[in-house]
Amino acid sequence: MSTLDTMASEQLDTHLAQLEDRLGQDYANVTRIRLHAMVDRERARFAGARIHAFVPILVERAVRAALATP
Repeated sequence: MSTLDTMASEQLDTHLAQLEDRLGQDYANVTRIRLHAMVDRERARFAGARIHAFVPILVERAVRAALATP
């Protein structure tokens, strides 16, 4: 039996995996390992968040901003 937290976590995992795929396409010069590490680091910032609906977009913005800076 799944709890709401477990389902939300699984959905978040799915969304972040899709995000990593998009980032991999947009930033072909960045290794998947580095992208995964960046996404994980940003995700960890929101670990205590009560609402996770906006975590993927916040993670995406932060990673893209980090990749855009020289």
